[in-house]
Amino acid sequence: MTASPPISTSPVQAGDMADRLAVRDVLERYTHAMDRRDETLMRSCFTPDADLSYFGGLRRFSGSEFAETFVSSLEPFGFIDHSISSLRITVDGDTAAVDVHLCATMALKDRPVVVVRWVRVTDELVRRPSGWRIAKRRHVPQLQYESPRTAIDFPGIGGKDPRES
Repeated sequence: MTASPPISTSPVQAGDMADRLAVRDVLERYTHAMDRRDETLMRSCFTPDADLSYFGGLRRFSGSEFAETFVSSLEPFGFIDHSISSLRITVDGDTAAVDVHLCATMALKDRPVVVVRWVRVTDELVRRPSGWRIAKRRHVPQLQYESPRTAIDFPGIGGKDPRES
C-alpha cells in the first residue's frame, strides 16, 4: 500500500463510506487527544508497534512510545488547537491510506506568542477487532509562523480572558 491515496473517480459504495468515516474518526480522536492532552485517547489511535516518523524523520516513535511521551512534549504550550484539511482517504479491505494537512495553532505559556504550524501527514491504517488504528505515519512540516497573542476582545463589548476568572 502506498502512503498517498490514489485519486479515484469511482463512486463511493455504502460500505466504503462507513470505513472512511471510521478512519476519519481516528484522525479526529488524534487531534482531540492532542488538544486535550489525553494519553488514553491517543493510545486508541495507534497500533502499539506503529512506525511513526515525526518532523520529517527527526523523531521516531512506536505507537506506545508516542502515547507515553506526547503530553510532556506539549508542556511549553497553553492553548492548542489542531484542525484537519485537504483530507483524502482510500480504503482497501482491512487497510486504508490517508493523506491530510493538519494545522496546529499553539499559544506559548511563557510568552504572548502563537505558533502556527502546517504539516502534511500520510498514514497507513489497519482494521483490528478493536477498530481502525494507525500502523504507519509520516509527519512532514510544511510551514510555520509566529504571531503576537493579544487579549480577547469583542468589538463594541470588550473582553476578558475567561481563564483569568
